[in-house]
Amino acid sequence: MSMKNSFQLIAFKFLNMTVYSISPIGIVKSKADREVLKYSDEDLKLDLDVVLNQGSDLIKSTIIINDDYIDCLEGIEDFSHIIIIFWTHKVPDKARQIKKVHPAGLKKIPMRGIFATRSPVRPNPICKTTVKLIEKKGNTLLVEGLDAIDNTPVIDIKPHLPFYDSPTNIKLANWMYDLMEELKILTEKSDIDKDINPYSINIRSHPCMSPDQQNK
Repeated sequence: MSMKNSFQLIAFKFLNMTVYSISPIGIVKSKADREVLKYSDEDLKLDLDVVLNQGSDLIKSTIIINDDYIDCLEGIEDFSHIIIIFWTHKVPDKARQIKKVHPAGLKKIPMRGIFATRSPVRPNPICKTTVKLIEKKGNTLLVEGLDAIDNTPVIDIKPHLPFYDSPTNIKLANWMYDLMEELKILTEKSDIDKDINPYSINIRSHPCMSPDQQNK
């Protein structure tokens, strides 16, 4: 299977001089086919129906790698976790112009600049997620925990290295704790198993957090 010419992305224009283009190296196949967060009225909208009924579909996904890049997968099976970088392809062009959103589409959380959020709606809608690699088979990767819907273009894959990717003594904005609590409440009503719900944990107790954050 070849996807070389099936999809090309104009990534960004830098100093009005150079346009960089990105082509996918693979594609996501998943039961989840609806966006949890989407652009609406110059902001983000959280689709509660998707949260409540599609959550479990996001747990396991398959990534199919373009035949041209199969050799790039050699050795990836030796890692338990990998980083998936993908393009949120359903974000309309006009959405890439907005500068602020309500994080996770929750109106009770004050608007923040896009770069202070994990919004899928961005000037360049590039997202990344660290996932558990369950199996590599040929040009396919079975992963757990990828929050990308069906047919999402994958633009890069890297191994997760905790000594690079998991710094310690982390401080978060106070509103982020409020946001995570709201998402915990919402997802507890969904079909996601509590044991694998990423929002069910107490983030203040995470080992990466700084002691002053843990003790608040």
